[in-house]
Amino acid sequence: MAISSVNSNGLNFSGLATGIDTAKIIDGLNSISQQRIDRFKVQKTEVISKQATFATLQGKLYDLQSKTNALARSGGGAFDGRTATSSDSTAVSAVAGTAAVAGTYSLSVVSLAKAAQVSSAGFSDPNAQIKEGTLTLQVGSGTATTVTVDSRNNTLQGLADSINTAGGDLRASVVNDGTGGTPYRLLLTSAKTGAANAITVTNNLSTGTGAAIDPGATVVQAATDAQVKVGSGAGAITVTSATNQVNNLITGVSLNVLQADATKTISVTVKADTSATVQAVQDFVTSYNAVRDFITEQTKFDADSSTAGALLGNGDVSALTNELSSALAATIPGLSTSSNRLSTVGLAFDDDGKLTFDSDKFTSALNTSDTAQADFKRLFSLSGKSDATGVDFLVGTNKTKATAGTPYQVNITAPAKRAVLIGSNPPVILSGSAPTTLQVKLNSLASIGVTIPGGPYASTDDLLAAVQKAINSAPSLNGNLVTASVNGDGKVQITTQKYGSAANVAITGGSSDLLTALGFNGTETATGTDVAGNFVVNGVTEAATGSGQILSGSPGNANTDGLQVTSTLSAPGSANVTVTQGLASRLGAVLNKYLDPVNGRFKQINDVFTKQTSDIDANVAKQQALVDAKTAQLQSQFAAMETAVNNLKGIQTQLSSLTASASSSSS
Repeated sequence: MAISSVNSNGLNFSGLATGIDTAKIIDGLNSISQQRIDRFKVQKTEVISKQATFATLQGKLYDLQSKTNALARSGGGAFDGRTATSSDSTAVSAVAGTAAVAGTYSLSVVSLAKAAQVSSAGFSDPNAQIKEGTLTLQVGSGTATTVTVDSRNNTLQGLADSINTAGGDLRASVVNDGTGGTPYRLLLTSAKTGAANAITVTNNLSTGTGAAIDPGATVVQAATDAQVKVGSGAGAITVTSATNQVNNLITGVSLNVLQADATKTISVTVKADTSATVQAVQDFVTSYNAVRDFITEQTKFDADSSTAGALLGNGDVSALTNELSSALAATIPGLSTSSNRLSTVGLAFDDDGKLTFDSDKFTSALNTSDTAQADFKRLFSLSGKSDATGVDFLVGTNKTKATAGTPYQVNITAPAKRAVLIGSNPPVILSGSAPTTLQVKLNSLASIGVTIPGGPYASTDDLLAAVQKAINSAPSLNGNLVTASVNGDGKVQITTQKYGSAANVAITGGSSDLLTALGFNGTETATGTDVAGNFVVNGVTEAATGSGQILSGSPGNANTDGLQVTSTLSAPGSANVTVTQGLASRLGAVLNKYLDPVNGRFKQINDVFTKQTSDIDANVAKQQALVDAKTAQLQSQFAAMETAVNNLKGIQTQLSSLTASASSSSS
């Protein structure tokens, strides 16, 4: 029995009058359209499968891009790692950054940075009652903390607990020194090391019946700076640090001083981190081979099962495969034959197009000379070379194009300048013996006060040496350095080590006698200027912006986008820079072509797949609508036919009844 339409009761049983299975007939009449819909659905499944396969390949390419970039970067990449080792790790440990310069440095630790400690006199019991009132504590120039002592905390231990609860830069404890009948003392310890972080106690504990207490009665340990001396003799350099971590004494190296012995020389050796380089190359090889394995798997044909990989015959995949291998098969110009191609450093292609890596050969080649690391870097990364002293290639990006025969011309139209602050008046001799202060604001950092040791000073040069040392050793200036001198006009000038518009110095105040001695009125300021210039490529000028001594190609430049050069020129000048793409840099350009999120080929491919599935869905919806309309029409027509046949059968029944009645009457 077939159900062809719906009546007021919910169902309409068709075929009762004719005995015809109308539903089966309707399905048969719609079979061609249904087959078309089924084919569309199969096509959609195939498209989705290919899209998913491409997405998996894209993920593997992203991983390869990451590993490639580590080798391709012209700054801060796999070939720029450094290690630092100490001849006595119990006295000094060292960590080197990429800016560290290889070499061996001799130093000695004169003293360690220590935190101030003060204590009270002794008490017989940690719960001994003490005077009440307020106690104000301060470490260096930090925020003062005031503690109130009353009946709730007027004991030695209660005061220690209240100080710790109040926070601030001090920690309090009750210690037992084991002496006599009053061994318990309140010990205050600064949370900060450094000579500038002495403990100041303002004691207003004076009421009540408890014992008097002076928390700062005894200096247990003075606040001191770490001192590290480099070299020996008259030319030795001694630097101070408020902490036991000394940064940039050796460029790019952080020292952690652990033991002091001024008579002991310690060697810190900085070398290229070859193990990190080898690991980076191994990671690259592994990632590259994973891409090749996936492509091989997805483009093969299995004759036994007559099944083909999802990417078999795909032109984009074939082009990608060729471009990947071609980028790595090149010979890099300008390098020696011992390091100008992969095979010379332990890498090669096997018969399946995968990379093999002989790490022993690579490591051996890397250690052949002091310049091997730089040569290997040029083999893999984007590198550059200038033909003029004072202009040097710094870095480039994956948007920086290699020079094609003709170098890029670098025009320096204005050199970078330091901030040079000049006194308003001629200096005079400082004869006072008391320490003085100078308020300085440097490179946009907060203004600080530095203490200048008391005189008298025999000359202005001696005073300036003390001023320079005080500023350069100030921990809060984070290694922003200055030089202090007398210029040709006989006035004091303070010059920043830093260049550019971010370099600035200001004298904002200080002791009046010191300001007079230096010729300052307390309002002097100065700011540096950035380098200015442009690049010229085959006669076409490309814009550039300056930051300090670094000139950078502007975003969107056809060739020099991301190119950075440093200029130490003191006057306008020019240079020619040749930019070379190493193997990883070339591979990076290929990967960027496929993976760029806006214009990359994989973005285009994915858009095509998405449109195909959308078009198929639209076609399925259209065909289904036609089937539904045709089904409704046929159901209506068959229902009308059944009604007509049923009516005819009713008439037939009536006629048969009348005929039967007539026959009965005549008999």
